[in-house]
Amino acid sequence: MAKKLHKKTWEEEMVDLFNAHKPTSGHPEPSEEQAVTYAHEEPWLFKFWDLSQKFLRVVNNVLIATPQTSYSPGIFFAVIPNTALDPKNIPIFMGTGNCAVSCTKSGDGQLQIQIVEKNIMVLYRTPEEFKNFTFYSKSDGRPEICYFESAEFPGWFISTSSEPNKPIGLSQKGGPDNILFYFEKKK
Repeated sequence: MAKKLHKKTWEEEMVDLFNAHKPTSGHPEPSEEQAVTYAHEEPWLFKFWDLSQKFLRVVNNVLIATPQTSYSPGIFFAVIPNTALDPKNIPIFMGTGNCAVSCTKSGDGQLQIQIVEKNIMVLYRTPEEFKNFTFYSKSDGRPEICYFESAEFPGWFISTSSEPNKPIGLSQKGGPDNILFYFEKKK
């Protein structure tokens, strides 16, 4: 009888990610003059899609959720720990290419998600909190899903609209928007 492959939960993936990216300098908090080396120097890549099968993508520097088609390319997001914050909260940076996902407040006070030209590896190697680029990530008691809570705005989560091809926003739990995502790690 063939063994069924175990798909790791989001927490298991994140424990492995954090273990692979621990500083190896021996100094828990290096000064600016001390170079920090890391056991692993590359982010891990994941696809994310909401419960309605809309995949997260970046289109014209806007993060949107769009249905997957046979000719739409799969978008992988780079994920790496934010080692400046408490690892129990699973703080991560997310990005694509040389861009990072950030939470900001607009001029009229609305919370929003932005794609900012900032390499997440630069954020990762800089011993600062960067809460606006950080998301606390856990599952909601279901092993196949995860959510992303803004570190800058606690209680606000990356969310998708029920309509396809709409920009990603920030919502609170219990609202009309979806805050739960399936995930798949790139092999």
